Amino acid sequence: MTPRRSCLITLIFLAGYVLPGHADDALPDSVLSENSETFEIACPGNPQQTTIDMNNCMGTKLDAVKSVEAKYVNAARQFISEAQDSETLKAFEAENQAWDALIDKASQATGVKWREGTIRGVLAADRRLVLTEMRIHNQWQNWLRYEDSTPPVLPEPLFKHVE
Repeated sequence: MTPRRSCLITLIFLAGYVLPGHADDALPDSVLSENSETFEIACPGNPQQTTIDMNNCMGTKLDAVKSVEAKYVNAARQFISEAQDSETLKAFEAENQAWDALIDKASQATGVKWREGTIRGVLAADRRLVLTEMRIHNQWQNWLRYEDSTPPVLPEPLFKHVE
């Protein structure tokens, strides 16, 4: 990634936008164990010694988490659609809009808090990353699993950050 793209990513994070194409990215490496899947969130080969390195790393990590998010949100949407329950699907989509707004506003707020520092983009992106992981798990819990012993539609999403 070029320094110019790194600066663009920082500005995008501060503005609360997500780069297009994340949903089509390959899923990160993962380990499946019983009814959970642990996704490895990492920046292989990135020395993380400069602000540009850290911005690039956060972009890589966000790409990985956004691909997991797309997998789980699309699975929930399909699962609800198969039940032909338009009212529930409408509620699910409203929830997704609320999550998007929350994550955008929270990462923007973090960017504002650290507006005088060169690390602001990394901190805003980290907030977006943490909240997106929380969203994925929360939506799995509410839309992709059962309250009885029936196996979930997808395994429980867990995240392991590798530095």
